[in-house]
Amino acid sequence: MTGWGQLSLRVQAALDRLAWGFGDLQRVLVEHGAWPAGASAAVASDGGRWSVTGGRLRKRAGGRKAVGLLVPESECLWGAVQLPAMPCKALGSAVEEALWRVSPLPPDQIVAAWRAEPDAHGGWSVQWGMCRRSARDQLLVQHGLREDAPVFLVRQGRALPVRNQAWQKQNSRQRWVDGAAVVLLLLLLVALSLPALMPLVLKRQAVVRAVEHVNMLVPKAAPLRQKMDELRRQAGMAEELRKNVSADLPLASVVDGLSAALPGDTWLDRIEINGSEIRITGLTSNAPELIAQLGRHPALADVRATGASVREGTSNKERFTFEMRWRGEGAKP
Repeated sequence: MTGWGQLSLRVQAALDRLAWGFGDLQRVLVEHGAWPAGASAAVASDGGRWSVTGGRLRKRAGGRKAVGLLVPESECLWGAVQLPAMPCKALGSAVEEALWRVSPLPPDQIVAAWRAEPDAHGGWSVQWGMCRRSARDQLLVQHGLREDAPVFLVRQGRALPVRNQAWQKQNSRQRWVDGAAVVLLLLLLVALSLPALMPLVLKRQAVVRAVEHVNMLVPKAAPLRQKMDELRRQAGMAEELRKNVSADLPLASVVDGLSAALPGDTWLDRIEINGSEIRITGLTSNAPELIAQLGRHPALADVRATGASVREGTSNKERFTFEMRWRGEGAKP
């Protein structure tokens, strides 16, 4: 068998056991009155009235006519048989064939009931019981029941149904009841969950409306966004200008300070200002005396010559280049 075939068989076996588990759970719930199911009124061989629900027997009181028959354990033969792994739908034929092999009487002279459970090895464990058909017919006539009445074999206080035509009709009705119960249960769960889910639904609707509102405003806000970007750019430029203005030296004060510090025989060719740094170039009669005089000015600091002074023959003056730092008019020397 191919790998796909083996996988299919395993899946089918798992589904069969799952279906059996749900069916067994339903039987337990029915026996404890937690699941809707019809009860069969049955009569025992001694005339006692019983109610059969699932496989559970309850003593009945009242004059309701019995429609089913309980065959006592003493009239039955009981046993067990192990079947290999097979689908649930094939169990009926396999059990009938196994019962024919173990029956001490011909198949047309017995009535049988059985119940299958999955075992740990993947197969099925079948508990069965059978009685003579003549004994069943005698009890039916004794209690005035019809030939197609439901029949149950009793063992250790439990009833096992004979799978005749009456059982098939009852099983079909029970399936309709199960379907209706499942639908009602689902509706009940939905009704109970609505109050808990309503806040989530409302929050989702609010989020959806907010997203729709934002999507509607995005095209309208595009021109405003461009204007805001332009305003931010202009604000950044203004901030840069403000910083530059605060960092730049007061040019008029620098020129006035240099004019006051320079002697009358000195003139400047060039003034360069970079932040607080000042560089001047010009002619003077005595460069060392001029650098000393500038160093004593209270607004100037770090006065230094950037190169050797050169005396020009035509003017008989020294060309100089000095650098210094402006420290403000109120600063102390």
